[in-house]
Amino acid sequence: MIRPTVLLQPSWPRPRQYSEGVAIKRRYLTLPEISNRLATRLAILLTLALAPLGSIAIYSELETWQARKAASESRLITRTVETVTGQRALLESAMLASDTLSQLVVDRLENTAACSAFLANFIADSAFYAFAGFIGVDGLMTCISEGEPVDFSASPTFAESVQNPRASFSFQPSGAITGRPVVLINRPVFEEDTLLGFLSISISRRSFDMIATAPDNENSPRISYLVNNRGQTLTSSDTPDADDFLPEPEMLERIINQREGVFTAPSYGGDKRLFTIAELMPGQLYVLGSWNAAQSSNLREFNYWRVGFPLLMWLASVAVVMFAVHYMVVRHLRQINRQLRRFALGNRAEFQRLPEEAPTELREIDSTFTKMARLIRRDEDEREDALREKTVLLKEVHHRVKNNLQLIGSILNLQLRRVTDTEARCILQGVQARVRSLASIHRKLYEQDRLSYTNATDFLETILRETLALARSEQAEIDVKTEFEPVILPPDKIIPTALLFAEALTNALKHAQAPQPDTPPRLTISFRARDGYADLQVRNSLADAGTGSVAYGLGQELMTAFALQMHAEFESGRVQDDQGHGWELRLRLGDSGLNDTAPHAQA
Repeated sequence: MIRPTVLLQPSWPRPRQYSEGVAIKRRYLTLPEISNRLATRLAILLTLALAPLGSIAIYSELETWQARKAASESRLITRTVETVTGQRALLESAMLASDTLSQLVVDRLENTAACSAFLANFIADSAFYAFAGFIGVDGLMTCISEGEPVDFSASPTFAESVQNPRASFSFQPSGAITGRPVVLINRPVFEEDTLLGFLSISISRRSFDMIATAPDNENSPRISYLVNNRGQTLTSSDTPDADDFLPEPEMLERIINQREGVFTAPSYGGDKRLFTIAELMPGQLYVLGSWNAAQSSNLREFNYWRVGFPLLMWLASVAVVMFAVHYMVVRHLRQINRQLRRFALGNRAEFQRLPEEAPTELREIDSTFTKMARLIRRDEDEREDALREKTVLLKEVHHRVKNNLQLIGSILNLQLRRVTDTEARCILQGVQARVRSLASIHRKLYEQDRLSYTNATDFLETILRETLALARSEQAEIDVKTEFEPVILPPDKIIPTALLFAEALTNALKHAQAPQPDTPPRLTISFRARDGYADLQVRNSLADAGTGSVAYGLGQELMTAFALQMHAEFESGRVQDDQGHGWELRLRLGDSGLNDTAPHAQA
């Protein structure tokens, strides 16, 4: 199984070449990037500049609207009061009459007949009052303008009035004496600080209707009510559904407590209506107007367009600024940026110049970038030519070195034919093998198109193939198993690694033994990439574990020197596993450096 190629050493940046047809994935802008854009910043600055003027305009419009609203509400209240002008005057005259009569009635209380006659004459002379009577603190009404005496002692309302004596108004659908709908004006009568009783004057409903102001559908409320301090309506029109225009009791109580104002609330009929309240007599009498919401909405409606006008002006200003910035600056900057990006991605086509309508400053920047690109292209062409020349020269050097090493190998071969000493022949053969390995390495370097970083596996496979071809011609058959993966190494590590592998391979072939009778010796070689490291393992089989002493040879010294040169981990020794007995050499090359481990010799 072939694993991905691992680059063990960092490389310097190289320009990437892209064609015009390469699609670049669109990346969406984040909020910080949007906030850093020129148009966004100008919009923020313009907003800050216009904020004081906009605030003043909005505040002025709100103040004007508040003044118009207050004036409209004041007009509504005034029109509501105008609808009960005559009824109010009648109630006020009744209150003044009760104040005058109270002293006169007190002087006549001892003579009930004379007191009643006096009140009867008063009612006869009046054209609006229907009845008058005096109720003592015991609840008996004996001094009356007409009818028989009446006892109110059992009435809860009378008991409450005694506990809290004050002038009040109330409505009776059927008067106790007259039997007709009347409005009662009750006024407490005191002698010094002693409560003597209450003087009661009633006004018939007919009298109220006679002096009622005719409503104006355009400028008057739908219906008006006179209301006492307890929320009881004293008068209303004869409309059958008049009560449907009243607010609910809880809301009516809240409206009365405000004494004067304009309120929007649901009515008994379920419709949303506008109510106006005005105090006619402090703490005693109020007028309540019920308006159609549609009729009164134009008086209180807020014109949002007036407040929105500064906002629209701001939006228009921001839009104009952003359009101007985009048309005059941003689109030209983007054109420059696109050309610079293409140039950075390796496209060396001539820059497209900005149009004449572009601002002078941007055209100067564009001209500067164009000149810079031309200088960079010229320098790149010069560097490529120089690099091409150096590559050719370096390949020629490798070719000459390979030829010289092959010449040296031929000379050693001639020398071997003349040497008869066995030990000398072995030494010369070892030297010849090492020279041959070096020649193979330089031949591979000469054949490489790229010399900076190359696949070290190709070198090892070449050395293995040539070494096995030579070994099989000199000795018996051997079982070889390999596992190579692509591993990229720089030239300064490829040559020591290849030389160390050649020594390890020669050593393994020399000492390989058959693990069992009638089986060939086995040789296992692996070169793999593991977690950023290059791992080289060379193993040969042995017949048994062996008990011989350890000896160090030239090959072991050379492999140790090569490992130290590359700052790599190197170890070798006897092993025993499921494959049987053997001798294993392991080189671990990477960025971690060399761990000092004592090498073991095999021979």
